[in-house]
Amino acid sequence: MKKIKPWLKYILLFCLFVVFLNFIPCDLDEIWNYGFMHNIYFGLIPYKDFNMVITPFFPFLFSLPFHIFGSNLLVVQIEQALLITLSYYLLEKLFGKNANILLLILVLNWDLIYVSYNYFVFFLLLVLLLMEKKKSNDYLIGIVIGFAILTKQSIGVCLALPSLYYLFSEPKKVGKRIVGALIPIFIFIIYLFFSNSYFEFFDLCVLGMFDFGKENYLGFSFVVILFIICILLLIYLIIRNPKKLMNYYVLSFVSIAIPMLDAFHFKFFLFVMLFLIIDKIRIPKIHLTLFTMGCIFGIVVSCVFVTLEDGFIYPNSVRHFEFKYMTKEQIKETQLVSRIFDTYKDRKVIFLVEQSYYYKLVNDLPINWFDLINTGNWGYHGSRKLYHALKDEKDAIFVINKASYVGSKQTDKVSLEFVKKYGRKIDQVLGYEIYEIK
Repeated sequence: MKKIKPWLKYILLFCLFVVFLNFIPCDLDEIWNYGFMHNIYFGLIPYKDFNMVITPFFPFLFSLPFHIFGSNLLVVQIEQALLITLSYYLLEKLFGKNANILLLILVLNWDLIYVSYNYFVFFLLLVLLLMEKKKSNDYLIGIVIGFAILTKQSIGVCLALPSLYYLFSEPKKVGKRIVGALIPIFIFIIYLFFSNSYFEFFDLCVLGMFDFGKENYLGFSFVVILFIICILLLIYLIIRNPKKLMNYYVLSFVSIAIPMLDAFHFKFFLFVMLFLIIDKIRIPKIHLTLFTMGCIFGIVVSCVFVTLEDGFIYPNSVRHFEFKYMTKEQIKETQLVSRIFDTYKDRKVIFLVEQSYYYKLVNDLPINWFDLINTGNWGYHGSRKLYHALKDEKDAIFVINKASYVGSKQTDKVSLEFVKKYGRKIDQVLGYEIYEIK
């Protein structure tokens, strides 16, 4: 009986995560990541047919079940629920019963567990920490590092740096890890040449990082001050205990917050910093696993009951998002805005809004570069490229939503300025303004 209980625990947690992920509010990063998977499933070539500024391992991997079950956000949520459950298993192997505290913190900060490459590279960090603890095969560690680089290049390269710890004491270990990392990277390079997308990849994922960092840095703030304090603290801990390899991995994960230095990415880094003190936390004599599972169950049930107050339509009628909870207002807005494509079906309709991926997905329309116009997502001098691309569009219908451009929104404002300067407003649906340029 004792051998069955752990499996029951993981199965219950997995089921709770599936429900939870489908009932927390929809997030743009979640939609964009799902959109990348959807594009790959339908044969679009990353960097050539659609733009993204990350290496493609995560959307490639998560798109594989689509070949069996079809493209649907529910499939992705099930994959993510499995990933969170596996993360909990790895945390248990690393930190024992105190892993329950970390899991509870993750669930309470549910924006961290959305489907995203950020969470996946965090999962790979856990794999690396456990492999280091167990002194696993160095070639395999190298392969995992290669996967991290192919998930998010800036973070992955930094996660490779702790291996330099062995450079002088055991140089062969470093060599084996380099060989291991080069295996998936070499396969990816071959793919880039076969798909003839190597130039676009270099522009978006290497040169484009300069534009991304410059345009998305939010400026000096309280978060930046905390960020500097945390780095100094980590350097101090490394000086005090230079043999503790986890310190180096935690320091390398600081790259998740660069260059944006916003609250979300900094919070993810802070969560990983908890790894350095979690073993020192003493828990009262309670059954911590049952307590944590009870809390998570309560959170999930509360989340479901809160949605009942908005009027419960489940599953909904929104294509590809049928099992993601939406309010009646969101469903109605989706239907009204989607009619724009039918109204102007005889002309090319270009959505210059941050929700463009969503409306293209629910209407089963092909996705292109105009559907992701975040600053830094068009490569080097991206704003200039976007302006000229817009100028080349003849007799098109442009849809803008001013809410996409206010405050610290990432949407490149050159598109708004272009449409307002050259366009003539012909219609409006809710907050979406429709312009034509002839």
